[in-house]
Amino acid sequence: MKTILIGVSHGGYLANLCAKISPWNIDVVLDNSSNVTLDNDLWRFIGFGREIDYIKYCSVGITDIFKNIKLAAFDKTYWTMNKQSPYYFSNARQIIREPLNKEHLKIQSLYPKPKYIAYHSKFDQYVLLEKKENYFDILKELGFEVDFIKITDEKEIDGKFIKNLEHGCGIPMKLLIKKHLLQILKEPLQDKICKKEISYKCDELVYTFKEENHQIILNITN
Repeated sequence: MKTILIGVSHGGYLANLCAKISPWNIDVVLDNSSNVTLDNDLWRFIGFGREIDYIKYCSVGITDIFKNIKLAAFDKTYWTMNKQSPYYFSNARQIIREPLNKEHLKIQSLYPKPKYIAYHSKFDQYVLLEKKENYFDILKELGFEVDFIKITDEKEIDGKFIKNLEHGCGIPMKLLIKKHLLQILKEPLQDKICKKEISYKCDELVYTFKEENHQIILNITN
């Protein structure tokens, strides 16, 4: 049975992150407009943006529609910008959460390789197309199979599948699945026999993800 991860925006980011920490479990990543780094204040999704500016760096919210009403919400988190706290969100803790890291992708390439199918607009207002181009160029260089569909012109808007040139391109999830699922299921299963353990060095920390009893166990060492 194949394991296919599908996501739009932050959901696509999580799909790519799953492929990073457990590559032997993933056959295909189907990604629409995901971020692959936490640059450009995307770290705010971790939840500690309220420590810096609770309106500007909320996880989700309505902060620029109404003049006198601003609604800001945050993910519940232990992470903090306080360097004295054991939960300080250090650079190492950011690095492990970023799919776009060439050294980490080299390590991932030593394991069974998921196939990547992705859509991204040149005019995405949140995630630069260049970031995704860099990410998939590295994956191709390392031998991964990549089908990267870049939407770059208004002529590509068909009103049904691609509805606009903004973040997500208005692509309906149901049609995204329908377009690719049959072909994915026709493709042969790859041999995924390997040691189910992978480690990534992030500054002073080493993150090791290991599968035991159908669970992914994380061990962090200095």
